[in-house]
Amino acid sequence: MYYSCHYLGADSQLARAVVLGNLPICVRLPYIYFEARQEPVGVRYMAGRVVAVRVVVALIVLAVAITFLKPFDSGAQKGPLTKSSLNLKGVLLYHRYTSYSAWDSNLWMMDLTTGALAQVNKNWTSVLSPMNAHFSADGKSMVFMGSQSGLVENDWDVFISHWDGGTWAEPINLTGLNGKRDEDPKFSPNGETVIYKENGVLATMGIDGSSKTYLTVGKPESSMPYFAKNGKDILFERNNLIMLLKDGQEKTLWAQEGLNAYYPIGMDDERYLFTQVQASRHDRLMIGYYDGREAQPLFFNSDTWDTSDPYPYEDGKRYIFYVSGDVSVIQGGYNLMVADLKNKVVASMGIMNPEANSNLEELGPAWSANGKFPKN
Repeated sequence: MYYSCHYLGADSQLARAVVLGNLPICVRLPYIYFEARQEPVGVRYMAGRVVAVRVVVALIVLAVAITFLKPFDSGAQKGPLTKSSLNLKGVLLYHRYTSYSAWDSNLWMMDLTTGALAQVNKNWTSVLSPMNAHFSADGKSMVFMGSQSGLVENDWDVFISHWDGGTWAEPINLTGLNGKRDEDPKFSPNGETVIYKENGVLATMGIDGSSKTYLTVGKPESSMPYFAKNGKDILFERNNLIMLLKDGQEKTLWAQEGLNAYYPIGMDDERYLFTQVQASRHDRLMIGYYDGREAQPLFFNSDTWDTSDPYPYEDGKRYIFYVSGDVSVIQGGYNLMVADLKNKVVASMGIMNPEANSNLEELGPAWSANGKFPKN
C-alpha cells in the first residue's frame, strides 16, 4: 500500500503521514486531507477523497494518531536478565542460615565477574554464626556480628576480618566478651570507623576496637545504623521510623501512621533505601530522600511475599541487590535477587551461579567494587 498527502489551502507544506489500522491520515493545520493509493503492477487506484475539517477536529485526529503510533514503552527489557547482560563487577557478600535463632549462619561471597562462590568462614574457628557483614571501602576488611565460639550461652559481638593476600584471616572480636548485644556493624565510607549497636545504643569505634563513642545514650532503642555518603550523618531505625543523626541532632526522615520501617542503607547524596512493612504485613522496598520528598516504592514489590535487605550496586541508579520470598524462584525461603531499575526487570542471582540460592535463607547482601575473593 502506497500513501500520499494533498492539502486544501494556499500553501503546500509537507506533513507527517500516519496510519490507524487501514486508514491513512495526513495531518496539517488548519485543514487535513487524506488519500490512499494502491499501485499493483502500474494500476493506480484512488481509495480516498478530500476531507476538510476544523482545527479542533484536526487536533483530535493528531492526538489519536500519535497515541496509536507511539511505540509502547513500559520500561521493561525485551528479554530476561542474564549474566552477560548484567556485566556486573566486584564482590557480593551475604549470609545463609536455617533461622536467626539456630546459630548456624555462614558467610558467602560471589565473584560477580565469574559467578564463583566461596564460603568465607569455612576455616574459621573462633566465631560462630557470622552474619550481616560489610566491606571496608578498599575491600580489604569486613565487619560482621557473630558469637565467640565455645561460650556456654552464645552472645552477639562485633568482629573484623582482614584480607591476608589469599584468604580472609581469623576474625578479631572488637567488642569483647562484655555480656552485651553488639550488633549491626558497618564501616564509615573512609573505612576508619565502625558504627554498631550496643544494647540498643548507637556507638562508633576504631577498626581496632578503640575509641568507643556512644551516640544515643538515654534515648529509645536505636538500631541498624548506616553512614550516609558524606561520612558524617548516620541513618538508623528507631520505633519503626527511619531517622537521621546529623550534627548531633536527630531528625525523622520517614514516618507513616500505621506502618513500620527498618534497615536503612545509603545510596548517594540524595537518596537512601529502606524496608517498609505494608498493611498486608509483607515487606517492600522503598527509596527515601534526605530532603523530605515522599518516599517511592520500587516496581517489584508485592503484597503476597516479602522483599527486604536492599543494597545498591555502585550508586544504585541502575541496579540494586535485595532478598525476596518471590514465589517464582524455586528455592525456598528468602533468596538473593537483583533488580534492573532502568529496564524494570528482576532476576534471581541464580543466573550468576545456580548455587547462589538454596533451600535455606539467603540474607544481608553487601556489595563492594574492591572486595577480595578467596583464591582457594
